[in-house]
Amino acid sequence: MLVLAACGLTDPPVEWDAPRTVIGVRGDTTPPVRPDGTLAAGDTVAVASPALAPPPVATDSTGTCGLRRATDASGTTWSVWWRLRPDQSALLAVAQGDGGDTTRSARRWVVDTLDRATTGCDRPAPAIMVDSLNGYVHVAYWSQAVEGPGLFYAHLMDPRASRFEPATALVYGELPSRVALVSRGDTLAIAYEDPNSERGRIALHLSLTSGHLFEQTARIIRVNPGQQPARDPQVTLGAGRVVIAWRETSPRGNAFVVRQARIVRR
Repeated sequence: MLVLAACGLTDPPVEWDAPRTVIGVRGDTTPPVRPDGTLAAGDTVAVASPALAPPPVATDSTGTCGLRRATDASGTTWSVWWRLRPDQSALLAVAQGDGGDTTRSARRWVVDTLDRATTGCDRPAPAIMVDSLNGYVHVAYWSQAVEGPGLFYAHLMDPRASRFEPATALVYGELPSRVALVSRGDTLAIAYEDPNSERGRIALHLSLTSGHLFEQTARIIRVNPGQQPARDPQVTLGAGRVVIAWRETSPRGNAFVVRQARIVRR
């Protein structure tokens, strides 16, 4: 079962600073962004080619695709991945452990079984975050669900629970989209490539209730103000602020862009 994301007041709960653009091309990786908006590797960044389509994610002999990991406050590893079916559609699984390895995974959950895209591992990897304050496990992902393709979110409030809460449809859209998320207590931020923007737009969903409700009426908070194609979002939280970074094709060449916003309660 899927639940449509709830909405809040008319104005988005963020007040944006001007974006900071860093130009440079060195290799094919980008540095992580710190909660204060600085780059972990200083202002020398590496940006990849401007292609917008997400590349296929790796698979192994067990049919595990797009494995991603996070660590909780106790140091325990949590994993999320796509598990392929025989017809090359997939279900989304989470483990309290390394994932994809039955000998190292203490517990497992099936988060979503509604994907119908028979594309194998040619799909964006999911995102996972374990909150260090309340222990919630958050996952976000693009899926071609039965009711239509789009971006979805689900969380597990108690690791002793037998199932995740029903998945929430954040936004429907045809384009496979990369997603990133971060959580700290009541605040959850999900940054993603808008699945309805062929030009490549970065958007944000923000929850101030640990993912139970999302705050914006429009359901999408636009992040990148320009018209340049944008991709590969990152997101982190600082003191009362959200920081989002992405790659884009600038008139001056490939660029890495960082933008901060103050979180406000309206």
